[in-house]
Amino acid sequence: MKKNFFIFLSILSLPLYADSTQETLAALDFSVILLILMSFVLISVGMLSSAYALTISLTAYAACEEKNRQAAFIPAVMPGSQGLYSFAITFMMIQELETKPLQVVIAGIVCGLPCLLSAIGQAKTAAACIKSINNETMDLGQALIATGLPEMYALTGLAAAFLVLQV
Repeated sequence: MKKNFFIFLSILSLPLYADSTQETLAALDFSVILLILMSFVLISVGMLSSAYALTISLTAYAACEEKNRQAAFIPAVMPGSQGLYSFAITFMMIQELETKPLQVVIAGIVCGLPCLLSAIGQAKTAAACIKSINNETMDLGQALIATGLPEMYALTGLAAAFLVLQV
């Protein structure tokens, strides 16, 4: 089991760091390797949550009347940004994997979880705002502010992961 897990993790990192990463990971304790894998899973979930969030908000957008679609478009696509934040941090995590494995674990957690939860919250907010725009009880400016607020938490996760990886 441990050998298969190490092989899987090595295969993921071989194209980027070939010999040096494999030798470094071989020297790590199994629990650290498991934490590294879990952090990459969590950061991947942060990316995938944007896809799920977009289905929520774009479903609301699809039900919008033609005359209100222009105002509803921006709130509909806003939940896709969390995937980009996770994607950017993933590259930084891969670069620091060899030298800072524990910081990589922390970065995956502090960016992945906020991106996951804020994307879903933002999608629900966006769907409600789109419905309000469609009912003409909310304008675009109000919808952008309401939909943008959950974004702050994804941005704080991005900033925290960036800071952890720079230490």
